[in-house]
Amino acid sequence: MKNNKFYFLTYLIIFILFYFLFGIWGLLEIKKHKDLIFSNKKYLEFHKKYSNKIHHLRDVNKWGDEENNYLFSKIIFKKDFSNTILLQGDSWIEDISNIKTSEMFVKKFGEDNNFNIYNAGITSFSPSLMHVQYKILKNDFNIRPQVLIINIDQTDIGDEICRYKDKKIYSSEGNLIRVHREEYTRATYDYSKIYLYSELHFSNNFIKVLKFPYLKTQYFLKRNLSLISELKKKGFRKRNESKCGFYQIQKELINYNSLSEKNFKKSLSEYLVFLSNEKKIEKIYLTSFPHKEHLQKTYKVNVSKYIDEVLLSFDDIRFKHINMNNLDHSKEKIEKIYRKNDPASHLANQQHKDIFLSNIFSKINE
Repeated sequence: MKNNKFYFLTYLIIFILFYFLFGIWGLLEIKKHKDLIFSNKKYLEFHKKYSNKIHHLRDVNKWGDEENNYLFSKIIFKKDFSNTILLQGDSWIEDISNIKTSEMFVKKFGEDNNFNIYNAGITSFSPSLMHVQYKILKNDFNIRPQVLIINIDQTDIGDEICRYKDKKIYSSEGNLIRVHREEYTRATYDYSKIYLYSELHFSNNFIKVLKFPYLKTQYFLKRNLSLISELKKKGFRKRNESKCGFYQIQKELINYNSLSEKNFKKSLSEYLVFLSNEKKIEKIYLTSFPHKEHLQKTYKVNVSKYIDEVLLSFDDIRFKHINMNNLDHSKEKIEKIYRKNDPASHLANQQHKDIFLSNIFSKINE
């Protein structure tokens, strides 16, 4: 009996020691990830609230001067301006607020033409996410544009089929209401660890040491259960497909896939059907631009073709496609149009303003 008590106490002391050391390691682990951690609880709760509705928001370490910046930012806002332009899209639109020349160009357009302008671009946003985002901006932030600009990137085809297809939630009436975020999937926009570390960050060190071992173990188990589920579903060779890395997205442009075409067109059509009932919007521009590989004849699929085919089903004169695949891109060397060594073919800073934005904003006053 005495031996049993001795062993019990020994194991208990060893467990407490290891638990304490695990907690101390947690302090170092949280500090190591400080660049990814939210600076205050308000930003964290905002990010969690809306990522639960539209899959993901803007990066933690690049935004946050105002909490809404994770979802949208104001390029220009003046109370005496009666009209509003809303820009939606992926990183091509988000870059307006990252590239000084582009932001100044758009801001000047707003000042000269009495428009308040909102930038709602977020990396990897495609029609499904923009659809839900528009409803949020209207209902939660009272953003009701007269002009809506929707940039459709070439990678939206892959984003829709890989990232969002199985995470879309519809109402009983068949309306898209949310797109679930990633949880314990190892995918690009999985915030599980960031949210966990951020929540612990706001606690004192004693609470961190106390909670970290338990919560980190829970996280580890959920992450590995998710991995096991993927292995069962897709097998070892395809286990990383659900992470939706760039190659997984890019392959939809390299080779034609009828399911990807159908899925993309469905997502875009759903959004346009919704917008058809937004009678206060006066102009709706869908914009598209070729990637470097299109000009080099490497990609076989072009999203611009899908946009044109979807628009044939709509007789709403407000819908216009600004198809920049039709521009004469031979005037500049391809290497000068796009950023160097960028597989996603983002435009170089000057070309982002001179070619992309100039062609879009020149149409608004026509």
